[in-house]
Amino acid sequence: MNRTLITLTALTLSASLAAAQEALYAPAPPAGSAFIRVASVNASAPITLDGRALSGKQAARTVSAYTVVKQGEHTLKLGASTLKLNVTGGTYVTLVAQSGKLRALPAEQPGGVTKARVTLYNLSDAPASLTTADGGTRLLDGVAPGTQKSLSVNAVTAALGVIGDGNRVLQAFPAEALKAGASYSAFVFGSGGARSATWVAPTVK
Repeated sequence: MNRTLITLTALTLSASLAAAQEALYAPAPPAGSAFIRVASVNASAPITLDGRALSGKQAARTVSAYTVVKQGEHTLKLGASTLKLNVTGGTYVTLVAQSGKLRALPAEQPGGVTKARVTLYNLSDAPASLTTADGGTRLLDGVAPGTQKSLSVNAVTAALGVIGDGNRVLQAFPAEALKAGASYSAFVFGSGGARSATWVAPTVK
C-alpha cells in the first residue's frame, strides 16, 4: 500500500470516527433551536408536538432521544393533556410524562467547551444523590423529589452511581468517557424499595 493510500485511509477512518462520535454525543443545539426529550415515569401513549409525532408509545422508566425543535412557542399533547411550551434557543428541555399528563422541567444549558455536564433528575418519591460508583464521593447531593441538579466536570473517564436513603446504592453505572461539551443525565424513578436509576448519554434522533 503506497503512502498516499495510507494517508487517505487514515483520513477516512478519522472522519468515520468523528461522525460516529457526533451521532452519540449531542452537540449544542443549532442556532435558533433547542433539544426536547421525554422521560416516561409510567408507560406513556404517543406525544405530539404542534400536531406532529414527537414520540411513540414509551415504556415506563425510559428516556427518549432528543429531538431538535425551533425556538419559540409549541403545543404538546399526550392524550387529553395539553402543554404550552415556550422553548429558548440553545437549551435542552426534558418533558415528564406521568399518569397521562405532561410537564416540562427547567431547561438545561449544554456543557462548556472544555467541560462535560452531568445532571441528576429525581423523578422518584425520596431524595437521591449522584456519586462515584462506590458511593464514596457525592457529586450532586440530596436532590429532592421532582427536582434536578447539574454540575460541570472535567472530561474524564468516570464510573458514577446513584444512592438513596441510608446510602443505599440504587444503581452503579459502568465507566464512561465523559466528552467535553456533552451533557449526561441520571434519572431516578419509582418509590420506596422499588426505586431505580438510569444513565442516559446524550443522543439525538
